[in-house]
Amino acid sequence: MLAKYKGQIVEVWEITHRPVQEVWVKEAFQSNVISWNEWNKNVLDFGGESGDLALVGDFLILDTRQEMGYSILSKEKAQSALELIKEGSPTDLEKTLAEQKQISSVLKRRRKSNGQ
Repeated sequence: MLAKYKGQIVEVWEITHRPVQEVWVKEAFQSNVISWNEWNKNVLDFGGESGDLALVGDFLILDTRQEMGYSILSKEKAQSALELIKEGSPTDLEKTLAEQKQISSVLKRRRKSNGQ
């Protein structure tokens, strides 16, 4: 899913036990970059030496600026830091373009009705 985070559009995954849809998350599981903790299935482990953990309900952010390629955002911080973009909902740019198109259409009709 997409979200606005720190002024940028990013890919995020809300950590859950539901089947994963995001390709980048599937790839992370397949390459053992992330895996479910063997003792607590509500904890997501990150491979390597980082020792990072995340909980079900937290958010994993695809972040190529980070060494491991991901950032973790707790559920609590996500409420104020992430603005989820619903699939199929227009972005600000799409809204602006649609408004400009409507304005242009109205102006054309006015010109026609004024004989211009």
